[in-house]
Amino acid sequence: MSGLRFVDTEWMRTMPKPPKALTPDQSLTAYFGFEVRKHREYVKLSQAELADRLHWAKSAVGNLETAFRSPTSDHAKDLDTFFATDRFGWLHGLIVREELPDFFRPFAVREPEATHIRMFEPLLIPGLLQIEEYARAVLAAGRKPEELEQAVAARLERQKILYREDPDPPCLWIVLDEGVIRRKVGGLSVMRKQLMHLLEMTERHDVTFQLVPASVGEYLGLEGGFSILSFDEGADMAFAEASGGGHMIQQQRDVARALTRFELIRAEALSVDDSKKLIREAL
Repeated sequence: MSGLRFVDTEWMRTMPKPPKALTPDQSLTAYFGFEVRKHREYVKLSQAELADRLHWAKSAVGNLETAFRSPTSDHAKDLDTFFATDRFGWLHGLIVREELPDFFRPFAVREPEATHIRMFEPLLIPGLLQIEEYARAVLAAGRKPEELEQAVAARLERQKILYREDPDPPCLWIVLDEGVIRRKVGGLSVMRKQLMHLLEMTERHDVTFQLVPASVGEYLGLEGGFSILSFDEGADMAFAEASGGGHMIQQQRDVARALTRFELIRAEALSVDDSKKLIREAL
């Protein structure tokens, strides 16, 4: 037809795609990704080149820049070292807090400062002792895939206080209801792996673990789970769980009641050795 010309569009298909637009104001995770891209482009490296320099998987930088994955503390540490800054570690600390529920955040902020942590749980393995697969199964309900990954990362990040060298990790005293180790969260394979991890943790010198057997019947622990933090300096504090949330306990009279309740529950529990035997039986 007259007036029409053939246009070769092959060159358009082979042109590199422009980078995905970032929305740093969407969340702290998105802002972290924005900072990664900004620093990477400043030193004129591609995503693959930066990943190679950091000894990361090839997709890691892209996943961070687009906020597809929430950064870990190792990501932040590597980036700060490479770019000679402390910005990524600072942002990562804010991200971890952002992913935690508002009602739990004040407790989680103080948790790394604790020298002793006492926990009682009647329903689930405590977050500090959950493996990734167990945590993902617990947190999956009502969350989009990207939200789930960020929530799991935040939970696993809390566990790093158990493996630090300076200061020493806090001493844990964990008391669980026997029903916790019988409930097949995530399926048989996940629960078996979780119980094996629990057994490994009970071998640590800074972890004391006990189970309240089902034969006890009714006892104070059926009212719900709670945790108590103790410090070298400053008053103890506690957190009581509730349906859909929980609340802080900072009045010392109420904290003292929580300590008494913990001791009364512990009095119903099996010895440390018998508790380990019960976990092996469950396995």
